[in-house]
Amino acid sequence: MLKMFSSQDLLEMAMHIEEEGERFYKLMESKVEDENLKRLFNYLAVEEQRHALTFKEIYSQIEKEGFISAYPDEEANKYLHAFVDSQVFIDWDKLSSRTVWNLMEVLDLAIGLEKDSILFYYEMEKYIPEKDKVVLHEIIKQEKAHLSQLTEFKKGIKS
Repeated sequence: MLKMFSSQDLLEMAMHIEEEGERFYKLMESKVEDENLKRLFNYLAVEEQRHALTFKEIYSQIEKEGFISAYPDEEANKYLHAFVDSQVFIDWDKLSSRTVWNLMEVLDLAIGLEKDSILFYYEMEKYIPEKDKVVLHEIIKQEKAHLSQLTEFKKGIKS
């Protein structure tokens, strides 16, 4: 039998991804010299933080209605975080220790992480009950907006 993830599970994974995204963009902001890219990364960090708060609010609303997690214990919660990390992976040691960054490298890394997040959420769709897919689709929509912003910034540099 296919084990479904609940909205609670999905929101916990989404909050974790958004928190990691915020951390990533803050780190990248501190590593790049291009002022426009610094502003973009700052903006994206704030957006990731805002998205995490949005998901926490949705989580609170769903919690009030009462829901059951597919993986309700602490050990399972650790599993969910490990699962997310294995799908949307950031090598924090490598990122933190590196001091020289090429502008295109940074943008490609950010674009890749956004794409990985989107693919992860699309893959999750088969594990989400139909009634909870609206939450998943909102998450995907927000991640696509980030991808679009980064892609447009990259296009502007190449011109």
